[in-house]
Amino acid sequence: MSVSTIDALAALRQKQHDIRSSTTLSMFAPDRAAASDIRTGYYRGNPVKRLVITFRAPGCSWVGRGGGCLMCGHHAGTLRGKIPSCDDYVTQFRTEISTYDLSGVTVLSLYNSGSMLNPDEFPIEALLHICRDISRIPSIRKVVLESRAEFVDSKSAGAIRDSLGPDITLSIAMGLETANETRRELCINKGCTTAEIVRAVNGVRDIAEIQLYVLLGLPFLTEREALEDAVESIRYADSLGANEIHIEPLTLQSHTLTGRMVRAGIMQLPSLYTIYEVLKRVVPDIRPYVSPFLHMPLPDIIPSGCPKCTDRLISGLLDDYNIHRNRESLAYNDCTCIGSWRHKLDLIDNRPLPRRITDALACIEEEAVR
Repeated sequence: MSVSTIDALAALRQKQHDIRSSTTLSMFAPDRAAASDIRTGYYRGNPVKRLVITFRAPGCSWVGRGGGCLMCGHHAGTLRGKIPSCDDYVTQFRTEISTYDLSGVTVLSLYNSGSMLNPDEFPIEALLHICRDISRIPSIRKVVLESRAEFVDSKSAGAIRDSLGPDITLSIAMGLETANETRRELCINKGCTTAEIVRAVNGVRDIAEIQLYVLLGLPFLTEREALEDAVESIRYADSLGANEIHIEPLTLQSHTLTGRMVRAGIMQLPSLYTIYEVLKRVVPDIRPYVSPFLHMPLPDIIPSGCPKCTDRLISGLLDDYNIHRNRESLAYNDCTCIGSWRHKLDLIDNRPLPRRITDALACIEEEAVR
């Protein structure tokens, strides 16, 4: 009996709700108002120091509505629906930012493990107050806000830009994940259409820079399918006029369906060699940034090669390519494990996508009762 797309999606969402209801982990240290770290950012094409602040927040509304995205572990670091007051959000920001010497920080990214532009998660009054604070920090030249596409509109984006002032660039980051709408639903449970993403991009392109995320390693796809999907999606993101494209390689985070699939042995994270191959196919025409695997809470497992080459390959991506973003920085010496990666690229799965999903869910259930 064939499995319909509707049945597969319904089964996915039920499993997602079950997983979210059992989530217990928190990423926040008891003595910190929020969470933060320093990463590489870009301003006018040049690498600069970027401060990332993640607020204690209620969490992504999509978790409650549709179970959330399959690979996302952010729910584990949220207040599970409890909404801080405007004053509390401002205090979180001021307390966290006071721990840093900001003189060398050019880019400031504000995250809330959900959508910064959803007023039910982050009141616009609090965000505008914080933006006015930022406008008084001399070193900051760009502010990045993450949001699901359905909450992006020109009115709120314009108010935020005005609060930041004329000298600070606003950048809005959204998850495209994949250019393929069917895969965005069935492989990710994104709950967001291509039309919504295009509307959001076109609606604010004159107000803010656009940053789009592409997920490399879509669940339920083979290694070659995931590689080709990422290349196609990067090119599509570029065609939309994205100022920045970020490759987000799939990682294993606790309390996620993909985490359970990896631990059950029915899927693997993408190889580091696959990340290099994707970049080789699009650079220098397009120069995506590679996420440094610092999702919050931190992942349990990240993409790898073998024990001999993993550290070298990661350093090549994060310490060399992310700085220079050219083809020269993608060179590496072959390791004996590259044959295993090439073998993975040759694997074929002839099952339709809905069948792959229901088979995987059945496998997870069997594993759970053993």
